Amino acid sequence: MDPLSSVIVETGRCVFAFLFTGVATLLKLRHNTDCLRKEFEKLEDRKNGIEEDVRLAETEGKCATEQVKGWLRKVEEIGREVQPLLEKGDRIAVQGCNPCWNVFPRYRLCRRMAKRRLEVKQLINSCNFDNVVTDKKSPVRAVEKQQGPSLAGQREAEEMIYKLMELLKGGENNRIAVWGMGGVGKTTLVRNLNNELESSSLMESIDIVIWITVSKDFDLKKVQSQIAKRLNLELGANDAIEERAKMLLKRLMKKRFLLILDDVWEQIDLDIVGIPQSDDQANCKILLTTRSLDVCRAMMTDKQIKLDVLKEAAAWNLFAQNAGDVVEVPGINPLARAVTRECGGLPLALKTAGKSMRNKRRIELWKHTLHHLRRSDPHIKHIEDEVYHRLKLSYDSLPSKTLQSCFLFCSLYPENYSIRTNELIQCWIAKSLINEHQPLEECFNDGIALIETLKDSCLLEEGEYAGTVKLHDVVRDVAKWISTKQGSEEPCTSISLTNITKSPKQFSGFSELNVLFLVANPINKIHDNLFLGLGKVRVLNLSQSHIVSLPASISQLCELRALLLRDCCYLEKLPSLGSLYKLQVMDLSGTRLRELPNGVSKLNKLRELHLSRTHHLETIEAGTISGLQSLELLDMSCSAYKWDTRCNAEDGRASFNEILTLEQLSIVKLRLDKVDSIVLDATWLTKLREFNIQISAGSYDSNHLATQHDEKRAILRGIDLMGIKGLNGLLTTASALDLVICGGISAISELSVSHRLSSLKSLKSLSVSKCDCITSLISGDNITRMILPNLEHLSLNRLENLGEILGGMVPRKGCLRWLKTIEVVDCKKLKTLVSFALLQQVKHLEEIKVKNCRKMKYIMSGEVSAEMIPKLRVIELSDLAMLKSICSRLPAWPALETLEVRNCPMLAKLPFATSNGIATLKEIRGELQWWNRVVCTNDKIRYSLQQRFQPLQPLQCSDIDVTWVRYQHIHFINTQYSYEL
Repeated sequence: MDPLSSVIVETGRCVFAFLFTGVATLLKLRHNTDCLRKEFEKLEDRKNGIEEDVRLAETEGKCATEQVKGWLRKVEEIGREVQPLLEKGDRIAVQGCNPCWNVFPRYRLCRRMAKRRLEVKQLINSCNFDNVVTDKKSPVRAVEKQQGPSLAGQREAEEMIYKLMELLKGGENNRIAVWGMGGVGKTTLVRNLNNELESSSLMESIDIVIWITVSKDFDLKKVQSQIAKRLNLELGANDAIEERAKMLLKRLMKKRFLLILDDVWEQIDLDIVGIPQSDDQANCKILLTTRSLDVCRAMMTDKQIKLDVLKEAAAWNLFAQNAGDVVEVPGINPLARAVTRECGGLPLALKTAGKSMRNKRRIELWKHTLHHLRRSDPHIKHIEDEVYHRLKLSYDSLPSKTLQSCFLFCSLYPENYSIRTNELIQCWIAKSLINEHQPLEECFNDGIALIETLKDSCLLEEGEYAGTVKLHDVVRDVAKWISTKQGSEEPCTSISLTNITKSPKQFSGFSELNVLFLVANPINKIHDNLFLGLGKVRVLNLSQSHIVSLPASISQLCELRALLLRDCCYLEKLPSLGSLYKLQVMDLSGTRLRELPNGVSKLNKLRELHLSRTHHLETIEAGTISGLQSLELLDMSCSAYKWDTRCNAEDGRASFNEILTLEQLSIVKLRLDKVDSIVLDATWLTKLREFNIQISAGSYDSNHLATQHDEKRAILRGIDLMGIKGLNGLLTTASALDLVICGGISAISELSVSHRLSSLKSLKSLSVSKCDCITSLISGDNITRMILPNLEHLSLNRLENLGEILGGMVPRKGCLRWLKTIEVVDCKKLKTLVSFALLQQVKHLEEIKVKNCRKMKYIMSGEVSAEMIPKLRVIELSDLAMLKSICSRLPAWPALETLEVRNCPMLAKLPFATSNGIATLKEIRGELQWWNRVVCTNDKIRYSLQQRFQPLQPLQCSDIDVTWVRYQHIHFINTQYSYEL
C-alpha cells in the first residue's frame, strides 16, 4: 500500500475510533447518570425516613444519635456534589453525539459519577443503625418521689393508703377523690401513696405516675407544662392550648398512667388539658385531692374518700413528734395534752403548734399558749400564717357573700356545740340571709341547700345527733378571726356570750345590734334593762340557759323575728308578748311553762310555734291558736296540754277546732289522749305536708322513731286497735305507722278489715313493737285483696308471739311488692324470716337485719334464685343462736355488697356456690373464730371470700360515758360578731 493510502486508512481509522469512543463515552455517561440518580434517590428516601423518625422522636423529648447525625451530614455533603453532576450529565444527554465534542471532559465526568455512585451505595449500606435516636434528657422514671413527712407507723393513715391502693387496682374506679378540710393531711397522704407505688405490684399495670400540683390559682397552661415536663415532652410556650393538648393526648394515648391532681379547687376540663377521656380512658386513672365535694361531683369521680381529723391518740402522737420530749415533763404534760385538744385533731394545727413549742420547758409559756388558743387568738405567728390563712381560702372560695355570712353566723354558737339545722335556718331567715317572703317549705329548702354547700366545702360537719351540724374547733376559731379582721371599722351587729353567771345590765352603745346569743349559760335571771335600746334585734337566742323568767323590757324588741328559748328547763313564766308583732318563730320547747303568755294571739305573723316537751303546759286561752293565721308549723309533740276534752266558751281553753281553722298550717306534731271526741278528718290531714300524731293515753313519751321530712307519721301507743274508733282518716293518710304496746288484733292486716280500709296503701314505713297479740304480719284469713302494697320499710321489735310474716293463703299480687328493708329484733318465736311465699313478693328487697331471735333457723327458706333477690345489698345477722342457713347456695348474687355475721355459732356454711358469683360482694364482717369454722365448697371460693373478710371485735358491755362540755367564757367585739372573754 502506498504511503498515501496508508495515511488515508490510518486517518479513517482514527476518525472512526474517535467517533466510536465519543458515542461509547456518551452511552456510558447516560448509564452512569441514570444509575447515580437511582442510587441517590434511594439515599434521599433513606434520609427522609430517618429525618422523619428524628422529628417524631424530638416531640417526645429525644434526639438523633451522634452516628445518625454524622451520616446525615455526609448525605448533605455528597448531595451538594451529586446534584451538579446529574444536571451536567442531563445537558450532555440532550445535546447528543457531536464529533466536535471533547471526549476527555465527558470521560472525566463519567468517572466522577461512577465514583460518587459507589460512595452513595456505601452510605445506603451504612444506615442500618441500632438506635436512630436517644433520650435528649434523663430517662423518665415511672414514679417520681415526692418530698414530705412519712406516715409510717400511723395505723389509720396506712389503712387509708391500703384502701386507696385497692381502689386503684379495681377496674371500675378510674377517678378517685380524697377530700376533706384544709390542713387535714390530704396532700401528705397522697404523697406517701405516690412514694409507695414504686415498690407496689400496682405498677405492673401503670407505666408512669404523673404528679401535678394544681393549687387555687389554676393555670391550664401551667398544668399542661407540668405534665409535659414529666413526660420529657417539649411544648411551645407560644403554642395554642389546643395544639399543646393534641401533643399531650398523642403521647398519653401510648401510656398506661396514673394522674395525681393535688389541691384542686374547681372543675378541670380534662379534654382541654389533653387527658384521654371516654373510651380512650381505659389506660388512664386519676386521683385528685380537694376541699370540696362539689369539685368531686363536677369531676365525676367514681369514688370519694373523705379524710377526717385524727383521733385522740393519733393526734397526741403527731403533736408529741413535733414538740419533742418536753411533752413528757410532768408539769408540762397535762398542758401539752390540753393544747393538743385545742387543735381538734387537725394535723396542720398539731404540727404548727407542736413546732412552735418544741423543747420549750417553761410552764409559763405553755400556759400562755393554751390561754390564747382557748381565746381563739392566734398569738403564735405560725398559727395565723400557716393555719388560719390556709383555712381562710375555703371561706374565700364560697360562691356568695350570703354563704360567707351564714358560715360566720355559725361561730356564734359555743365551741363544739351541735347546732340544730332547723334552728340555724330559722336564724338565717330572721337575719334576712334567706328570703322570708316565701312559704316555709321553700325557706327550709333554701336553708338545707346552704348547709349542704358549707358541709361540702368542709366548713360545717355533722353534729353529734341526727339533724345537727357543728363547726370544727379550729374552723370556728378561723371564723372568729375572720370576723375580727372584717369588723374593725363598723358597729357591732352580733354578740354571743357563753358561760356567764350573771346577766349584763345593758348593752349600751350597741344600737345596731340585730343578733343576741346567750346560749347554754348558767344565768338564772335577765336584768330588767338588758333589752332597752336594742330595737333592731331580730334574733334572740337564750336556749339551754337557766333563766326562770324574762323581763318586761323584751317588749322593746319590736323588730324581733325569732325568740328561741328551747330547753330553758327552769323557765316558768313569760311577760306579755303582744308587742312583738313581727315575730315569726317562737320556740318554747322543753320549758316549764304552765300557760302560754298573754298576747300570743296577736302574733299574726308567727309562722312557727314550738311547744314540744312542755310537760307542765295546762292552759292555752281560747282564741290563742285561731289568732295565729300565719302559722305554718305547730309542734306540740309530748306536750301535756289536752286537746281531747270537748271545750266550750265557758271553759276558756283552746279547742282542737282552732287548729282546723289555720289555713296556712302545713306541719302538725301533737299528742292526743284519744280520738273519739276529735274528728281527724282525712281531707284535713291530706292538706298537711307533714304530721306526727301520737295517740297514747296518759303518756308524754316521744316515739322511738323521729319524723322524717315530709313524712306523715301516726303513733298508736297502748291502745286497743280493734275497739278504738275515729282512726280511719289517720290510717288512710299516714305514710308511717308505729304500733307500740297495742292489742286487739293478731295480724296487721286486720286493721284493714276492722276499720274498713282498702289496703293501707299510703303506708311506706311500719314499725311494730311490744305488741304481744301479734302472731303474723299479714294473715290470709278474711283477706281477699292486696295488703301494704307500697310498704318500703318494716321494723318488728320484741314481738313475743310472732311466728311468721305471712300466714295462710295470702293474695300473691301486690302484697309487700315494694318492700326494701326488713329489720327484726327480739322476736323469740320466729323460725324463718322470709318464707318461700314471701320471697315471691319482695323483688325490691335491699336490706335484711336480724338480731336476737333465739329460734330463727333460716333467713330465706326454699330454693332461692337470683331472680328472687335482684336488689339485695345488705345482710346483717346478730345473736342468732339457732341459725343454720341464710339461704340455698346461689351461682351468682346480683347485688350483695355486705354480709355481717355476729354471734351466730351454728352458721357454718355461706350461700356462695362459685367464686365468680360474688363479684358485687365488697366485705364480709364477722368474728375471727366464726370465720375459721366456715366451710367453703372449694379453695377458690375460700380465697375469694378471704380477700373480703374483715374481723369484728367482740362487743363489750360498758357503762355509757356521759361527756359534759364546758363552754369557754368568750367575748370579743367586731363588726359582725362579738364574743366575751
